[in-house]
Amino acid sequence: MSHERTLHERVAQKESHEAQTRGVVGWFYRTYVSATRSFLARHPGARVLEVGCGEGVLLRDSGFTPVQLDISMTRLCKAQATGNPLICADGMDLPFADASFDVVLLIAVLEHVSQPERIVDEMWRVLKPGGEAAILTPNDAWMSLGRLILLKWPPRYPDHLSWIPPQRVRRMAGRRFSVEEAFALPVKWLPFALNMYYWATLRKR
Repeated sequence: MSHERTLHERVAQKESHEAQTRGVVGWFYRTYVSATRSFLARHPGARVLEVGCGEGVLLRDSGFTPVQLDISMTRLCKAQATGNPLICADGMDLPFADASFDVVLLIAVLEHVSQPERIVDEMWRVLKPGGEAAILTPNDAWMSLGRLILLKWPPRYPDHLSWIPPQRVRRMAGRRFSVEEAFALPVKWLPFALNMYYWATLRKR
């Protein structure tokens, strides 16, 4: 078992994703749940892959039926209630043929891996030409401050392995993707430095 898989299993056994849906943390969480569901609503009938689905909370009871993939079996066992196809695999080595999906979701995923560029490479590979991807990454500085306020230790999420600011997302997209939209959340008119998340919609050239 890889070091990263071991880490994510250990965290999964200690912290449920359900905790993210409650209180002040839940309010911030719901802002990107809404953005994700609005994005998918623009792609009726699309074949969707959700990489890093965790416990399936993001799209639970949404009416969307993506293929859901996560590296943690602990998380996937809790996601069974969604009824969606579930696959335990590493996002850096997706078990799908080239050009298999119309849409790929990387929602709060890239910060959890040590080599996020490899996941973006795989995302590009499995997307059909003209397919779209949604990427959401956190502002780890604000998230760490929030954990301190809530008296959680360590301040940074223990399974956050990479810092993914907007410029790194654009670098990873490179010339392979066109950036269809990009904004910060929850307050779109404020810069990422004063926000909690960064959202980017990419189209495969």
